[in-house]
Amino acid sequence: MTWISDLYETYEENKDQVGEIFIRNNQKFSLLPIGHIYRKVQIEVTVTQDGEFFSARVLGRDEALTMIPVTEKSANKSNNLAPNILHDELKYVAKDFETYVDTKKKKDEEETANQLYISQLAEYATENRRMNAVYNYLKQGTLIGDLVKNKILFLDENDKLLPKWTKELTEEKGFKPEIFDVISGTQDSAMVRFTVHDTKNSINELPIWEDQSMTDFYIEQIKKGDFKKEIDYVTGETMPVASYHNKGLRYGGDGAKIISANDSTNFTYRGRFVEKDDVATVGYEVSQKAHNALKWLIMKQGITQSGRVYLVWGKALPEKLTPVASSNELLDDDDEEEDFFEVKDRTREAYAKRLRGSIYGRKNELAIDAKVNILILDSAGKGRLGILYYNSTNQKDYLERIEKWHRQSSWRHTYFVNKQRRFSFGAPNLFSIAKAALGERTNEKLIQNTVTLLFTCVVEEKKVPFDITQNLFHRASNPQSFEQHEDWLKTIEIACSMANNYYFKDKGGCSVSLNKESNERNYLFGRLLAVSHILEQEVLNEQKRSTNAERYMNAFSTHPVKTWLIIRKNLQPYISRLSPPSKIRYNKLFDEIMNQFDETTYTDKALDGRYLLGYYSQEYDIFHKSTYEEAE
Repeated sequence: MTWISDLYETYEENKDQVGEIFIRNNQKFSLLPIGHIYRKVQIEVTVTQDGEFFSARVLGRDEALTMIPVTEKSANKSNNLAPNILHDELKYVAKDFETYVDTKKKKDEEETANQLYISQLAEYATENRRMNAVYNYLKQGTLIGDLVKNKILFLDENDKLLPKWTKELTEEKGFKPEIFDVISGTQDSAMVRFTVHDTKNSINELPIWEDQSMTDFYIEQIKKGDFKKEIDYVTGETMPVASYHNKGLRYGGDGAKIISANDSTNFTYRGRFVEKDDVATVGYEVSQKAHNALKWLIMKQGITQSGRVYLVWGKALPEKLTPVASSNELLDDDDEEEDFFEVKDRTREAYAKRLRGSIYGRKNELAIDAKVNILILDSAGKGRLGILYYNSTNQKDYLERIEKWHRQSSWRHTYFVNKQRRFSFGAPNLFSIAKAALGERTNEKLIQNTVTLLFTCVVEEKKVPFDITQNLFHRASNPQSFEQHEDWLKTIEIACSMANNYYFKDKGGCSVSLNKESNERNYLFGRLLAVSHILEQEVLNEQKRSTNAERYMNAFSTHPVKTWLIIRKNLQPYISRLSPPSKIRYNKLFDEIMNQFDETTYTDKALDGRYLLGYYSQEYDIFHKSTYEEAE
């Protein structure tokens, strides 16, 4: 149970963060205290200290998220009746619910939802004055009636809660009630939160859900619950153990759990164990803290795509240092420069130096012997959340592997800032690699499986799998299959990054700068194709049409010699239209490249991804030689 002990330890290290509000992607969240969850609340009701109705209002979507106390059962209720400690749905908190809503009681239900709620609330009310005020009001059974009088809820012609608000009602009444803008179902499904207003002394009065003394009270009451005492397998201590474990880990409505054993009639644990507790027992407090820490970390720094979560955390690890990110995404904000060709020092080596500074810190202060935890989660179904990958490592080693990945997968990439083209060196984002290898329209699960595979390559310092490089190679060799020319160019850049990792991982990498000394046949054939492409483009000038190199690229990758003879023949009309200096320059280039072949390399054997490196570098050299020479 390493993962749960690591999460429990993370919670203990961040106790000072409990209740602190964080915002990410316009969502508010916090590290929750034990026995608490977040719920979206639609109605707020305020009562007096004497248990009388004071006011009510509909909550806007921006203030609906409320931290509420729950019992172990109510946090995990689905179809079973299990009331929360205070804030809950109308069917629990409203004694007059059945007066305004037609309900059918299940045969096995001895008590209604409200009866269970009121009897539980009565126990808490005896020990807390604010809870007692809410209890004294609710036991009168006038909640829905009061909400109707105050135009919070609305009735139909039969004096029942109106199921929905129609356009016809808006035209008839001239308005649309606020409640119908915030509820996703019917009015009877609304969630209500309560607070108490002291009419005699309201100075420094906090709402119940923001009052730390109330939170402490709930926690103490929850700990007094009906728990069995067993050995907690995480700490090794004897303590009250959890019967249920948290859900809602990835997002609010997430019903999948990592730990669950509620199927005693089939095969969850039958055949190996008699009871579910024979498998392992986890302390209630330990389970709460570990799951709350996980939920907090996912919201704070996790990357979630199609339900799959990629999470890396450590005590001293900056949140941005994830294996998923591209080199450009890892750079510090103040490292952003202007265009590569406008800033002289934006070179491969200078960029690598800045990247290293961002990974290790300006003064290497992040290269420490602290623990880093790496976790990938996904669900096979609605109720089960599986750990696809878990690992703990030393932060110094982790950062070294991150740096190696970005160095060994380095290439020149194009990106855009305010629609302006920019360039950077380094490795691409893992999601970009997966989509480039499989295509944007590929099944999302296949994309995520590829990202997961690449993720392990980064954190375990493994070579990129051959099938990924081959997919990239084949897609990059088919420019005609892309709707946008820019998408093809992006795929070539990503393919070059992965070819660099696969073929030159242990050789320091292949530079974007043209290697005129290389006799490697794939590289040389790539250079030939690039020269023919640029030659034809120069003659075509502004005409937007495919060159022979682009049209024959796929055939060239499988039969380079045979296809090259066709391309070379088709180039003759374009060569004849060149100016004398250009004609001399291109013919000289062709001769230089052809002279580097010998009888063992100039064969019709199919090419591999290395030809794309030669293609890109030759094109880069021709286009930018007069503008800027890349420093090595």
